[in-house]
Amino acid sequence: MSAISVGTTENIVQVDDLSISYSVGRHDVPVVRGVSFAIRPGEALGLVGESGSGKSTVARTLLAHLRRGSTIVGGSVTVDGADVFSLNDRERRALRGGTAAIVAQNAGQALTPSMRVGRQLREALESHGLPGGHDRVLELVRHVRLPDPESIIDRYPHQLSGGQQQRIAIAMAIACRPRLLVLDEPTTALDVVTQAAALTLIRDLAVELEMAILLVSHDLGVVSTMADEIAVMRDGIVVEHNTTAELFAHPQHDYTRELLASVPRSRRAEIEADTTLDKTEVVPVVVAQDLVVRYARSLPAAVDHVSFEIGLRETLAVVGESGSGKSTLAMAMAGLLPAESGSFAFHGSDGLEGDLTKPVAGRSLALRRSVQLIFQNADTSLNPRRTVGAAIARPLRLFTGSTSKDRVAELLVEVGLTPDFASRLPAQLSGGQRQRVGIARALAAGADLIIADEITTALDVRVQAGVLDLLTELRDAKGLSCLFISHDLAVVRGIADRVAVMTGGRIVEIASTEDLFRSPNHPYTRQLLEATLDPGMTELPGVDDAKQTWRDADGWDDHGNGHRTRRWESA
Repeated sequence: MSAISVGTTENIVQVDDLSISYSVGRHDVPVVRGVSFAIRPGEALGLVGESGSGKSTVARTLLAHLRRGSTIVGGSVTVDGADVFSLNDRERRALRGGTAAIVAQNAGQALTPSMRVGRQLREALESHGLPGGHDRVLELVRHVRLPDPESIIDRYPHQLSGGQQQRIAIAMAIACRPRLLVLDEPTTALDVVTQAAALTLIRDLAVELEMAILLVSHDLGVVSTMADEIAVMRDGIVVEHNTTAELFAHPQHDYTRELLASVPRSRRAEIEADTTLDKTEVVPVVVAQDLVVRYARSLPAAVDHVSFEIGLRETLAVVGESGSGKSTLAMAMAGLLPAESGSFAFHGSDGLEGDLTKPVAGRSLALRRSVQLIFQNADTSLNPRRTVGAAIARPLRLFTGSTSKDRVAELLVEVGLTPDFASRLPAQLSGGQRQRVGIARALAAGADLIIADEITTALDVRVQAGVLDLLTELRDAKGLSCLFISHDLAVVRGIADRVAVMTGGRIVEIASTEDLFRSPNHPYTRQLLEATLDPGMTELPGVDDAKQTWRDADGWDDHGNGHRTRRWESA
């Protein structure tokens, strides 16, 4: 099925027998080999494969971009009739953002940190000779369904959540109404409701402008609803290329079948067994009561009177839209943000007691060791000038006094990498590989509580499955507890014992994973489940133009177990 194909035969994109190599010392290493495809106006091609398969390398050639040290050794790339690598500097500038635009995976790096959002949107318009007035900037922000546009355009990127940053990047990409839109993992930071809205917007624009779309993603649910055709890449080669319907129905290559088998399912899959812990045996490791976290006194609370517990060997997942307070809660637990009020206590299995309302500088070394955060953005959480081995050795030295290379090698193997990665710099790794290094670094301290903040967003489905299995094994073998933050409900369903649903800084529902997926009580929870995309879907869920809102009906419901939720009703 294709919701965006318009059936025109003239190709906007033509890639013929493309081959690219990287220089490593005196050797040339092939990374893309003999790739060919075409995209017509209004058509979308999905490019899928594991991290390091060459997807992003191919995608960026459409904007005449090559990484340093790389060379095209064969083939050609044509966009809107022009050979992109024969363009001069002026023509390349006109190509990028004008004829072709890209929405990058990491919106935090794509936005200028010292420039307000509104100014960046104006610059995107004016650099291509288009009017960048206030009304047009607000229109772009509304297009990507961000709340309170007047406030958003006056903020700096660091004052936005990861999902909000990604939506601004989408707005900048569509500002000049390009002929080609390259989407490199465009929805990894978005919650499922916002993802559906963004994809619907892109689909509608593709029809209106007859844009060609190259969609690079490891999310097969997104690809199945957006792409007319799918090309599967492995080790720089397209191993299978077919229509979306045919590929999902009858995959031909063994690797394609492996990818499809690795995909976690959400509400459409049956729970095979109730993995909920026996609560009679649970010892609380974290207890939060009426926790409030605020970035500034003049701003509303980002975490507003939140209460929950996490037990020994338990994984509590927190889900919700971008800006709901999930990552703020994680930062507070890790000591990177102080709590304004409420209690937030840690109870270690070895008798260690700690106050998590204190910032990290006020915590004991033992408490800092016991509570470790795996960051959402592996690109910015690793020092680009330190090797992978040095990044992992640092917590080893700080918390154990050891800098053993053997232990570094063991940790790399635990997260699915090889010991030789210790000598590499972060820039020499794919996005998924950098995320695995971040996990290894958190494990190096020997933590009792792991805070995993959107750690699988940059991982392909096979690596994602391995990381989730690893976290589960570590939890069971070492008695770890985990706060698992994610917008991917299919991932949450596979790993969590209980799920807390946040919106507007509050927990509106908390229940066992089985109960929440089978019988969600809150309308917001039901909205999240309905917006989830599973592989093989051919239709995007319906998205209302106006964001659904709820208002406080009559205060808090006390469930008698230390948790309270608000009662809400449709506004």
